[in-house]
Amino acid sequence: MLLTFIGRKSEEMMLTDGDVSTMFELVSKSLQFLVQKGHVKKEKLDSFNLPYYTPSMNEVQELINRSEHFDIEHFRLFESNWDPEDDSDNDTVLDSASSGVNVAKSMRAMLEPMVVDHFGEHIIEELFVVYASFVAKHLERPTKAKFPIITVSLMKTIN
Repeated sequence: MLLTFIGRKSEEMMLTDGDVSTMFELVSKSLQFLVQKGHVKKEKLDSFNLPYYTPSMNEVQELINRSEHFDIEHFRLFESNWDPEDDSDNDTVLDSASSGVNVAKSMRAMLEPMVVDHFGEHIIEELFVVYASFVAKHLERPTKAKFPIITVSLMKTIN
């Protein structure tokens, strides 16, 4: 079995530190923008909860070892660019507007069902257009936004 998910670089790294939390903060900022425009009711925003958790490698390893059902064959942490279309190793974003749209498409794929369920389908297009613009602005900073990815290859334990 191969698992791949967003993680945390270290035990010390707080869940609210880094680029992963910034991705979700920009979703929040986009929703707040729609409230200011009158397209979303403040009460709806106040009742929206989008929890997420990014484990450290130690937490993942401890959980797998505790289960006793799998052996770890390969375990790695690497950083991935926010923009799924940008596989370059350089540290600058060449086209922040295009990258903003790419990031927005990825977040939309992940969040759309929850957003539609809570707010309704009428805000989806505008929300992710606004989100793309906020992401594009964020990506204009000097260093490229990245997030840690943990990959684990597991083999079923043979007893």
